[in-house]
Amino acid sequence: KSRHGTKIAAVEAIECPTMLCNGYGEHNIQGIGDKHIPLIHNVMNTDLVVGVSDLTTDSLNLLFGGNVGRSYLAGRRKIDPDVVRTFDDIGISGLANIVAAIKVAKHLDFSADDVVMTVATDSALLYASERRSFLARRYGDGFDEVNAGEIFSRHLEGIVDDHVLELTHFDRKRIFNLGYYTWVEQQGVAIDDFDRRKDQRFWRGLVDGIPTWDRLIEDFNAEVGARRAS
Repeated sequence: KSRHGTKIAAVEAIECPTMLCNGYGEHNIQGIGDKHIPLIHNVMNTDLVVGVSDLTTDSLNLLFGGNVGRSYLAGRRKIDPDVVRTFDDIGISGLANIVAAIKVAKHLDFSADDVVMTVATDSALLYASERRSFLARRYGDGFDEVNAGEIFSRHLEGIVDDHVLELTHFDRKRIFNLGYYTWVEQQGVAIDDFDRRKDQRFWRGLVDGIPTWDRLIEDFNAEVGARRAS
């Protein structure tokens, strides 16, 4: 960000809009934290908050993860089957990040010359049971290519930049302060340790420790590998 002026977006479920409006609720975007602000979230360096519905992620999980949906994508939409198969590596929260990335691109009027980077946080292989459950709830009479087309049109082609908030300094302070009760009152984090996270010098200092963390990770992986081999 310091080099390229990158904007950073945080993603949450519309059904639990903690950052968007201090809200709460239940959702099915598994892997996304809710109802609190993580201690490791650099809130004061965040530029946008984007809400994504779990109906969208459940629908796309069915579209990309099922045979009918994949047949539709390859046959009707002419998407390379090899590309479709790469979605084996993208689970529900990864799909939420992709949808959020599209919303950000639309909101900021990005063009082909701009770059949006996001994270495929988990694998679709973890969510076969979720696909079956969603299929039973929403498509009890069967799921066909017409249904697949409806999902594609609504949840991909139909993406708009709703539930997108560009953060002001006041917004950042509001979201930062939401973490107080969780971390100071409940978890016992010292108030000075909590507050110093407002200052970007704290986060830049963490960057200096990355080589040490890398070595610790390598040592851990080697140790685990040795134990498994034995």
